[in-house]
Amino acid sequence: MGRDGEFGDSAIYDVTDPVHPRLLCRITFTSANLSGSSNFEYLDPRSATDTNIAVKPFAGGTESSAGALPGWVSSAAWLPNGSLGAYTTRVGSYPNCPSSAVQVWAYRGGSSALLTTYCVGIGDCICRFGLPGPVLAFSPDGQYLVEGLLSGKGSTPMGVFRLADHIRVATLPINTDTAFWDRSTDRLFEVFYDSVEAWTPDGTTRGVAGAANWSYDPNVSPDGAYVAYTTYLDQVDGTQPRVYVYEARTSSTRMLVNQPRSQVIFIKDGWVWYLEEQDCSDCPNLTQPSDKVFAMNLSTGVEQQVIFAAGEAMTYTTDLLPGEFWPNS
Repeated sequence: MGRDGEFGDSAIYDVTDPVHPRLLCRITFTSANLSGSSNFEYLDPRSATDTNIAVKPFAGGTESSAGALPGWVSSAAWLPNGSLGAYTTRVGSYPNCPSSAVQVWAYRGGSSALLTTYCVGIGDCICRFGLPGPVLAFSPDGQYLVEGLLSGKGSTPMGVFRLADHIRVATLPINTDTAFWDRSTDRLFEVFYDSVEAWTPDGTTRGVAGAANWSYDPNVSPDGAYVAYTTYLDQVDGTQPRVYVYEARTSSTRMLVNQPRSQVIFIKDGWVWYLEEQDCSDCPNLTQPSDKVFAMNLSTGVEQQVIFAAGEAMTYTTDLLPGEFWPNS
């Protein structure tokens, strides 16, 4: 499943055959997540004061409700068991915020509790990948939540909260581009412009051995063995995008193919998808996606074009972004 961006679409594919995927569902302008092997949950905003948490089986059947949220909500995070655990709402003017603000709510047993409110800064980037997206994600054991958004001048630093008592246990450096959890341990990767560090609940922060710049859309494989990401060969001018994987066991990094490629994501253990880039003269950073998606089995290193059935290709190739969670992977 592609990441459900704040204003984008999600698509859920059966990738039993990674080169010939089967589209199961599209979800538009809201958050969705796999809540089990046979169904998924999504947010269905119905009014300014009511959002339904819908549960939908893949193989037809009756849609049910897992609860309701007190507002128009379209951005959320799910716990490792597949149930909704946190969501955000946008608010207008807020004290000491130069632009708008975002409220972060914890959700449990049908009840919501406000965790924090962070400022949305003033900034933009006329570039191939834009600014990093919002961060809202649970640790693998569901005990911690990381939240925040790097969005220019006036941004609030990202925070980590302990869900048992709603206490902020860490405030990340203000220049953290993005943050995401390891798959099996409560290790939080903090990604900066030129380095990567890892925070753990004992309060320790350390560099990640052998890690280069995980510049754009870094994501962890379902088994936690690899991190995939996109960066530029020419990081000064921001040109010549390439895709890479970092192997945790050997603390080593390798380029997947020395051709213009971008937005690499794991779709299951050992397999990635990514986009072909093509030259353009009037677009940021001089390349843009073509209409081709490629797949690679990391054990063989062989690149193959992904063949979608008629009407099942991605709506926008630029929406190929990391999914949040693989249940029972």
